Amino acid sequence: MSKESLIKMLETLCQYNNVEIRHTLSSNEQTVMTVRCLKHTRTIEITNLKNNTVKLFDNIEESAEALQLFINENTIV
Repeated sequence: MSKESLIKMLETLCQYNNVEIRHTLSSNEQTVMTVRCLKHTRTIEITNLKNNTVKLFDNIEESAEALQLFINENTIV
C-alpha cells in the first residue's frame, strides 16, 4: 500500500472522528493491526495485535510511515 493511500485512509478516518470507525489490517486471514482516529480528535491510534502495543500519533504523515513500515515488515495481504 502506498504512503499516499495510507494518508488518504487516515485523513478519512479523522474526517469522520465523530463516530467509531476502525480499519483492520490482516495477514493470512488473521487481524494483526487496527487503526482508528480517536473520537473528536485528530489523534491516530495504531494497535499492533501481534505484540499488544498501542501507539498514538498526532501527525498523519508519521502515522502513515509507521503503518507502511509495519506492512513492509509483515507483508500484510
